[in-house]
Amino acid sequence: MRLPSKIRRNLRLLRIGYILTSHGMAAIAVRLRLLSPYAWLVQLFREDALPHDLGAQIREALEKLGPTFIKFGQMLSTRVDLLPLEVALELKKLQDDVPPAPFEHVKEVIERTFKKPLTGEGGLFASFDEQAIAAASIAQVHFAELHDGRQVAVKVRRPHIHKTIEADLAILRLLAAMFDRYFPEYRRLKAPCVVEEFATSIRGELNLRAEAAHASRFAENFKSLDGVRVPEVLWDYTQTEVLTSERISGIPIDEHDTLRAAGHDTLNLCERATTLFFHMVFEDGYFHADMHPGNIFVAANGDIVLLDFGIVGRLDVRPRRYLADMLLAFLHGDYRKAAMVHIEAGYVPRDTNISAFEDALREVAVPIFNRPLGEISIAELLLCMFAVTERFQMETQPELLLLQKTMVVIEGVARELADDINIWELAKPLVSKWMMQHMGPKAQLEFMANDVKDQLHDWMVLPSRMESVFEHIENTSQTMRDQKPSYILLVMGALFSAFGGAALAAYAMDIPEAAQWGGFVGVGFLLAGIVMIVRAR
Repeated sequence: MRLPSKIRRNLRLLRIGYILTSHGMAAIAVRLRLLSPYAWLVQLFREDALPHDLGAQIREALEKLGPTFIKFGQMLSTRVDLLPLEVALELKKLQDDVPPAPFEHVKEVIERTFKKPLTGEGGLFASFDEQAIAAASIAQVHFAELHDGRQVAVKVRRPHIHKTIEADLAILRLLAAMFDRYFPEYRRLKAPCVVEEFATSIRGELNLRAEAAHASRFAENFKSLDGVRVPEVLWDYTQTEVLTSERISGIPIDEHDTLRAAGHDTLNLCERATTLFFHMVFEDGYFHADMHPGNIFVAANGDIVLLDFGIVGRLDVRPRRYLADMLLAFLHGDYRKAAMVHIEAGYVPRDTNISAFEDALREVAVPIFNRPLGEISIAELLLCMFAVTERFQMETQPELLLLQKTMVVIEGVARELADDINIWELAKPLVSKWMMQHMGPKAQLEFMANDVKDQLHDWMVLPSRMESVFEHIENTSQTMRDQKPSYILLVMGALFSAFGGAALAAYAMDIPEAAQWGGFVGVGFLLAGIVMIVRAR
C-alpha cells in the first residue's frame, strides 16, 4: 500500500532533519523546524553551532539522501558565490555511482518504448548484454549487437526515475522556501532560484533524445578537428528513454601509465586536449559541461573520443570576446585590464571602484601565477574570483560556472598527461589568433556592419510592429467595451444581493427599524440581484 504524497513528504522531511542533526548540523535543523525536539536536544549538548569539518559532513549527508541530492551537491560545488570555498571543494568529491537497475526493468523500458521484443525473432537487437557496464543515478549503459552485426552501446533511463526526481525536486523547493523564511540574513543567496536552476538542468538530462542531439551537434563541430570524434548516434534506436550509439573501445584519458604502455604520445594528447577545449569554447561557443575523465577515452589510433552529452554549456560571441580578453589580461599580468573587462562585460556594476576591484583580482591571481608553470590553474583562478562576488555584487554567470567545471577537468587531464606543461601557455597563441580574427580591425568593422544591418532591419520592420501593437490595443479595447455592460450588471447584482441579504438578516433578528419593511424589501432586492448576476453570466 502506497502512502499519500503528503505523508511521504513529511516522513522525508523528518529523515532530512535526522540526517542533518546526526552530521553536526542540528542548529540548521532547529532553525528549519525539522525534527525540532530531537535536533534542539542534540544542539543543547553541542559546544559549536556547526562542525569543524562542515564540508565533509554536508557531503556525507547528501550521499545518504540519494542520487538527486548528490547531483544537487555536485552543482553546488561550482557555486563558490554561495558556499565557502572549502565546502565547495569538499562537494567536488561527490560521486554519482549507484548500483544498476535489475535487467528486467531495463528490458521493460526498451520493449515499452519501441513496442518490440528486446531480442529474438522480430526483436530490436540480435543480442543484448544483461550486465550493465556503467550505471549512474539517471541511466545505465549496456552493450548490444544489431541484426546487421554492428556493436552498439545502449543507454537506458532508469524506470520511474522522472517521478523520483520530481518528488525530490518538490522537497528541495520546500527546503529552499523554508531556508528563505527562517534564514532571512541569507536571502541574497536566492535559494529558490538555485533550486529552479538545478531543476532545469536535471530535467534536461532526463531526455536522452536531447542528449543525442547534443552528440550530433558536437560531431558536426569537430569535423574540422583532427584526432577528435564522437560516437555516431543511431536515431532509429533512440527515444526519450533510450539512446543507442556506436560502441567505442579505448583507454580512459586519466590512465596515463596504460596510455604510455599502449604507445600513445601523452604530450601530443595534452596538446590535442588543449585544442579541443579551445575549439569548443571559443570557436563554437558550445562545450561539453560534464567532462570528467570517465567521459574521455583514447582510441587505439590515438583519437580522443568524448562520451555522455547530457549537460552542455553555451557562450554567445560577446561573452567569448570578454572571456578571451580577460584570459589574456591575466596571462600577461595586466590586472587593471582584467578589472575593466569585468565591468565592460557587466559582470560587476559600472560604479565599482576599479582600483579596489583590481586589488581583489591581484589578491586571488598573484599567488596562483607565482607557482611553477605546470601548477598554474586558470580554473582555480576563476573559482577564487567567484568567491569575491559578495564584496563587489558580481552577477552570477551560470555558463561561466559550467565552464570553470570543465576547465578543472581539462587542467587535471593535462597535468596527468604532461606534468611540466601548462595548457594555458599552449592555448595563449590560439586565443591570441582568435582575438585577432574576432576583435581585430577587420572583425570590428564586420561587427559594426552587422550591428548596423540589425538596426536597419529593426527600423524597417518597426511600422509593421507598431501596426500590430495598435491592432492589439484596439482589439483589447473593443473586448473591454463588449464586456463592460456584463461587468456592471454583475457588480450591481452583487450589491443588490448583499443589500437584500442584510435586510433579511435584520428582519430575522427583529430589529425594530426593519420589522415592517425588512422582509419584503430584502426578498425583492435579493431576487433582483440574483436575476442580474444570472444575466451577466
